[in-house]
Amino acid sequence: MVKKKQKRILLLGILSLIFLYPVIYMLVCSVWEGGNTGGSFMGYYEVLLESPGYLVKFWRSLGMCLLISAGQTILSCMAGTAFAKYQLVGKRFWIVVMALFMILPVQVTLLPNYILMEKLGFLNSWKALVIPGIFSPFGTVWLTFIIQTIPDEWLEAARLDRANQFQIVRYIVIPGIKPAIVTLFVLTFVESWNMVEQPIIFLEGELDYPLSVFLAGVLDNSMAVQSVCGLLCLLPVTFFFLYYHEELTDGLRDVLWN
Repeated sequence: MVKKKQKRILLLGILSLIFLYPVIYMLVCSVWEGGNTGGSFMGYYEVLLESPGYLVKFWRSLGMCLLISAGQTILSCMAGTAFAKYQLVGKRFWIVVMALFMILPVQVTLLPNYILMEKLGFLNSWKALVIPGIFSPFGTVWLTFIIQTIPDEWLEAARLDRANQFQIVRYIVIPGIKPAIVTLFVLTFVESWNMVEQPIIFLEGELDYPLSVFLAGVLDNSMAVQSVCGLLCLLPVTFFFLYYHEELTDGLRDVLWN
C-alpha cells in the first residue's frame, strides 16, 4: 500500500514538472539569458520601469476583460433566472438557439459580428470587443440549468416578503449558485484574456491591441523581455485560479451533476 502511494506521488510529481516546465523555463529566462548573469533583471527593468507601454497594455487589457466578465455574469444571472423560473413564450426555442450558437466556432461568427459592429459604429474601438463578449450566450445557457435546481419555494417566500425581481436575484439566486457564478466569471475572463481573432479583425491600430495580441510583437525583443511579458500575462489567470479554486471545483461539479 505504501509503495503504491509512493509511486502515485512520484507519477504526479513527474506530471507536474512536465506541465510546469514552460513556466519554469520562462522564470529562468527572465533572469538569465545566454549565460549573461550580469544583467539578470534587465528584462524586469525594461518591462516594469523603462518601457511603460507593457504595463499600459496589461492594465488596459485587464480592465477590458474584467468588464466583459462582470457584464456577462450579471446579464447571465438575470437572463438565466428568467429562463429558469418564469414562463416565457418560445423559451425552449431560444435556449436551443443560444446553445447552437455556443457550438459554433468563433471564426464563424466573426463576419456577422463585424457587420453588426460596423453598423453600430463600434469598429476600431474596444466596444467591438466588449459588447459581443458581454452578450455571449454561454453564461445564460449555463446558469439557466443551474438556477433550475433552486427550489421554487425560496422565490415564492421572497415574493411574499415583497421582494422585487432584482432583490430575488441578488439575495436568493446569486447566493444559491455562487460557485457556478464564480466559475462563469473566471471562464469568461480567461476566454476574453486570450482572445486573438477578434482584436485583429475589429481593430486597425496595433497600439489598440490587447495584451494577448501585443505579445506577438514582443518576439523582436530579447528572451528576457519575452519571458517577463509572458509571466505578466500569466498573473491574472493564476491569481483567479488560486483564489477561487474551491468555487471552481464546486461550480464544475454542479455542471457535471446537472
